[in-house]
Amino acid sequence: MKHKPGKSKRIARHLLVAGIIGLAVTHPVQADPVADFYSGKTIDMIIGYSAGGGYDQYARLVSRHLSKHIPGNPDIVPRNMPGASSRLAAEYVYNVAPRDGTILATADQSLAVAQAMGDDSLTLDASEFGYIGSPVMQNNVLITWHTSEVKTVADAQAISVPIGATGGSTSSQYPTLMNELIGTQFNIITGYPGGNDINLAMETGEVDGRGSVNWASVVPLGWQEQGLMNVLVQIGLQREPDLPDVPLLYELAQNEDDARLLRLISAPTTVGRPVFTTPDVPQERLDALRAAFDAMLEDPEFQAAAAREGLGLSPVSGAELQQIVDEIISTPEPIAARLGELIGVAD
Repeated sequence: MKHKPGKSKRIARHLLVAGIIGLAVTHPVQADPVADFYSGKTIDMIIGYSAGGGYDQYARLVSRHLSKHIPGNPDIVPRNMPGASSRLAAEYVYNVAPRDGTILATADQSLAVAQAMGDDSLTLDASEFGYIGSPVMQNNVLITWHTSEVKTVADAQAISVPIGATGGSTSSQYPTLMNELIGTQFNIITGYPGGNDINLAMETGEVDGRGSVNWASVVPLGWQEQGLMNVLVQIGLQREPDLPDVPLLYELAQNEDDARLLRLISAPTTVGRPVFTTPDVPQERLDALRAAFDAMLEDPEFQAAAAREGLGLSPVSGAELQQIVDEIISTPEPIAARLGELIGVAD
């Protein structure tokens, strides 16, 4: 018996449709649990310092460009939470914030050193944060304004001038150690909520200098080219290419024990401007946030935005940050304890 051509085509179409339906039933589309979670949600970016400083600038840059690389494309809203040299923010993230991946943060790079020194006022374990990455890893510097009598370390050993700091962070720790081990005479003025506030205090003559600022944050200000500052010392493990004649802090040590101690306080510069989330975030979300951060770094729009704002990029991955923090925390107790004694860490 012969089938009419039109009837044969109809039968073939029915079979094709049935086959497609069968495939759809046999192989359902796989849902993305990370995208499902983040879709329609908002991530808070907690910034441990006031607006305008280096931590704030990098955190806001990341906030603007990270979302499109996170599955589900959540909104990211920067929220400044200054206080206690960013510890207020860090302890909020550790002790209060939801542990579901809806919180990102940036805080003082030296938190791990404070923990290694046994600082009992620190109510967190820095190794338990989920590290996402850092957009920059550059040395910190101690600077004075161009009007200051102190233009070199030798000057600082002979003349006492006020230096601005936020509190128990690198901005007070560096000049304290220089006073103790190198013989400088800095009068450290603490309590500024952020780096931008110290910059304004320098410009108005309230203080002569700033105890710590990241070199990547100084470069776009144009102070070096305009002769508006003196860079006394840089803190890191190797000299910045832009500062070949400025000594590293540990190079000023008078003996090997002091050098080991100053290398410890210099190690957190490799942490840069860290972005992290709370402890106990589900692994698939932490992995997605790290992958999104890495993808953002390769995004031409992100790179162009950083260039427009004069923000250098020398990134560190989340996994690398985790390793650096763990190594700092595992510093031998005698070295860490002596450092704590010198900079007045509570025990």
